[in-house]
Amino acid sequence: MPPRPEMRSRFVRVSSWITPVCAGTAALFLAACHSDQPTGVAPTGPMSFEVTSAAVSAAQTSTNHIVRTFFIASKRGASAAERASAQTVVNSPYDLTFFGGPVMKTGTSRNVYVNCAAGPASCWGTGTLTPATFLRDLNQSSMIQIADQYLGEDVAGKWSLQELSTSTTFTNHTATINDVFAILFAASNVTKASGYNNLYHVFLPSGTDMCISSTTCYSPDNPSTFVFCAFHGSVDFGPNWHVVYTVEPYQAVGGCVLPTQTRVIDATASTLSHEFFESITDPDLDAWFNGLTGNEIGDLCASFNNVEHISRNAYAIQEEYSNTVHACTDGAF
Repeated sequence: MPPRPEMRSRFVRVSSWITPVCAGTAALFLAACHSDQPTGVAPTGPMSFEVTSAAVSAAQTSTNHIVRTFFIASKRGASAAERASAQTVVNSPYDLTFFGGPVMKTGTSRNVYVNCAAGPASCWGTGTLTPATFLRDLNQSSMIQIADQYLGEDVAGKWSLQELSTSTTFTNHTATINDVFAILFAASNVTKASGYNNLYHVFLPSGTDMCISSTTCYSPDNPSTFVFCAFHGSVDFGPNWHVVYTVEPYQAVGGCVLPTQTRVIDATASTLSHEFFESITDPDLDAWFNGLTGNEIGDLCASFNNVEHISRNAYAIQEEYSNTVHACTDGAF
């Protein structure tokens, strides 16, 4: 498999891991016996959890860190001319290729709301529309079926949803990658859910920066390090404890919001859609992507957005790339 280009970065820390006994009671190891098999229907209603010292320790000893960023608007995607040229050939050079890695055909999206006492509608939504509303609408739409060609089956209606919340402290109002891993450890420990049937979406509130490194950040208040708007990836906390996730800082800021996205929910939903599609088709960055450019399903279409009716509601969100039509589209053909 060819190496991915610069948009992909890998963070790996090699460490020893003591294999736990499933019947053991040590909190640090509770979820190491998680299965990669479906975990059934997620419980309804929000679930609160704490980011404990055990979670912080687990973050520091986690392995196989894989992260891919969603660049700020000035660095995104292809031009309109390039998109048009993609439709002039039967096998477009922009088409995605399968490189053999796992994909996510069905499961549960688990929204993790961080430091938002007022609730997700207030922090990341508009009116009654929230990240959860959008994911439920997307799950029942024809748009999610764009992924069918990459996953090999109809995925509409196959993604349930759970909402979780937590509070934690970030130094200088800036989350680090280890902060995110601690949140993910704690969330997956309380849900007892990991593997390729569980996708965690970590939402950070307005005013919180997010840095993967000292120069690679979501930092609207510091343009010199403001490189990405969101990212997706995966991390291992132990044997059979593989967590696939996305991270969405507050999107209604210059550099992330697009011109037709006049509501907070539009900016939130567009980026969430981008990261959701990329996660299910390329969770470990070794499944579906363009071998020449590294683009995943959402990248080529990231700078172009429309008002889409997703199930019962309308959102101004980006389209996704389809090999079937060799172009960006808002629905399956």
